[in-house]
Amino acid sequence: MDFLNVAAIVFFLLVWVALEPLMAMGWPRRNDSLSVDMVRIRAAWMREVLTRDNNFIGDAAILGHTINSASFFGSANLIVIVGLSGALFMEPNYGSGGGLIALFAAQDPAWFFQCKVLLIMATLLRGLSDFIWAVRQINYCLAAIGASPSRDEDRDIVSWTNALTLVLNPALRSFSVGVRSYYFTVAAAFWFIGPIPFIVATILSVGVLIWRQSWSDAAKGIMAIRRLLD
Repeated sequence: MDFLNVAAIVFFLLVWVALEPLMAMGWPRRNDSLSVDMVRIRAAWMREVLTRDNNFIGDAAILGHTINSASFFGSANLIVIVGLSGALFMEPNYGSGGGLIALFAAQDPAWFFQCKVLLIMATLLRGLSDFIWAVRQINYCLAAIGASPSRDEDRDIVSWTNALTLVLNPALRSFSVGVRSYYFTVAAAFWFIGPIPFIVATILSVGVLIWRQSWSDAAKGIMAIRRLLD
């Protein structure tokens, strides 16, 4: 493995590991980020669950839809992981005699080819882990909402809101992290073409993520809602 490939994989791993903690803190826009604004909006949601006149069947349906989505993505990840595991036993240069990869990629030794496959599998495994954890946490959240006192009972709304939000936020954050892992899966796939495309794809993937988190229309809309709630 030459220096450029080493630099590419080190750069990818640093970005992959560091991005989620930074986004959770609101980077690059501390006060105007989807990750930060959604914490406030979910807290308002849980307060409404406790104070609105009707029951929480609609809220349970929303969370149930999220469970279904996380289960779908998790199943898709698992299928792709199983498929990729078969590539670990393939001839490393099988299928590279023609097409786009053959224009850029050198003939790789078996261990190097397997490293590239394993990197893609690692990004998918991380996403799978996040989806599984999201499903479990949302189930906890449903139980917590079901256990919340009714309007006729004596209760501390602020304390209950904070407690429910502490359960809900990590659950939906795990789901979002799982979805964002696909960006890194795509970037990792470009390593088959070469280290330069790999680095460029990583930068572009991170750029798209940052833009969508802070400057997209969805981010601006969420920001406006959060300001209305403040």
